[in-house]
Amino acid sequence: MIITPKQPRNAKTRSSLSRLVPYMLRGKGEERCTWYMAGNLPGLDRREDATLAVDVMELLQDSNRRAKGNKTYHLVISFHPTDRRLTRAELEDVVARTVHAAGLGEHQYVAVRHSEQEHEHVHLAVNQIHPETLKIHHPYRAIPAYRALARVLEEELELHRVDRGRGHAQSHRARDFEAHRGIESFSCWARRTIGDTTELDRIGSWEHLHRELTRFGVQLVPRGNGLAIIDATRSNLACKASSLGRGWSKQRLCGRYGEFVPGPRSSEVARKQVNYYVERPIQSRDDGLWLEYQDALRVARTRRAEHRQALAQKVGAARAAHQHAFKLRHHAIAAMPISAQEKRKHYKALSFECKVAERKLRANIRGWRTVSVNTHPGSWKQFLAAQAACGDRRAIRRLAGRPRGAAIVSDGRHVQVLSSRSSRTSRGSLVHNLPNGVRLRESARSIELLGDASDEALEQLVDTAKQRFGACRVTLVGRKDLQRRLTRLAADRGLGITRERER
Repeated sequence: MIITPKQPRNAKTRSSLSRLVPYMLRGKGEERCTWYMAGNLPGLDRREDATLAVDVMELLQDSNRRAKGNKTYHLVISFHPTDRRLTRAELEDVVARTVHAAGLGEHQYVAVRHSEQEHEHVHLAVNQIHPETLKIHHPYRAIPAYRALARVLEEELELHRVDRGRGHAQSHRARDFEAHRGIESFSCWARRTIGDTTELDRIGSWEHLHRELTRFGVQLVPRGNGLAIIDATRSNLACKASSLGRGWSKQRLCGRYGEFVPGPRSSEVARKQVNYYVERPIQSRDDGLWLEYQDALRVARTRRAEHRQALAQKVGAARAAHQHAFKLRHHAIAAMPISAQEKRKHYKALSFECKVAERKLRANIRGWRTVSVNTHPGSWKQFLAAQAACGDRRAIRRLAGRPRGAAIVSDGRHVQVLSSRSSRTSRGSLVHNLPNGVRLRESARSIELLGDASDEALEQLVDTAKQRFGACRVTLVGRKDLQRRLTRLAADRGLGITRERER
């Protein structure tokens, strides 16, 4: 179990209940909510009352006019794919204890569970304004409290125990970047390339340190109360200097070299860079997929530039034709052998027609701009998921994690294309939420059971495999006791078993 506070992607964006709760319930498409809970909102504990609950919470937030920052606290509780589905009472207890750990036990909140991914997770939207004092509460040192609570809940509920070794702690932004895009973040690259290779003991001054950093194309600059590492050519790539290691904090560097001395300009650093940051996948495999992804990106950017250029020419030609047509009519009126009063009437009618035509032209242009050529392959993980869905064995090998539960694998050589019965996950697989809490993960050649291996769950696993693989022979994967139960059920359903494999 992992409990994580989520921050807005843009630091200038404020968390809004009216945006967050609809995303929790429906996302960008159909319904996502498989469980709903409202805390400290008496009478509004039904899924149908979510809109009214948001109105009540926002009304309370509007009562505090002094707080200018975020008034909504967003939490995510993630479970391991092999964890059993918790009951409603257990989920309510987990959510309530999580909110209390943040010091928000008396505050209003809404909790929603999502089950369309391999790992079920619960989103919490908590009102940071106290319902009685109307004061805002910011959780202090909540991360250690969440880790301690997660460790206790894993033991009490007999869930998968997450390894919480004291490794290097990444920032939330770097962790989210790597999780969503599958590419090494700038801060991890800086720690691996600069922090782990640069020996600060042999560097005697700030000038020497800046000279060492120019090889990597980065600058060490003051930011806030500390120091930051910034890419010389791309200012949006930055991280805290302390993320490179303990010895890189401002206090320790100043204690070693004295008061901070600024380094060279970014233009000078860019000229001397040798080993600079390049986006690369976290998994280093030379199977050609990364080059194909880069080619797809170049093709998409080229097509987008061509589309924009063609659209600009089309819009320019339409506007020029519009101006030319009314200019000719204006000259025609001027050449008419009529009185000035009559010409003014014609000019007035022509002006009205010109404004109507301009409105129609602007509407047409808006319609042209909405038509786009969407050939972008998406992020690296989205590209891998799409390739795996089309049966690319290289993408399947990259995305496939080692299954832990009972699974049925097809022995057919040809990988079938995944169906579109539900949304595809970031691993290129489908998650089926069946009755009585049974969850199956369907990939290109296998169907795996997520959670407890009850008799009913194994029956649904075999039935789904029979429906999916048909006459193809299969391999049963799991512990010995699960293999015996699966073999008996598969024989009853008429599945052809090639072999059994223990994990």
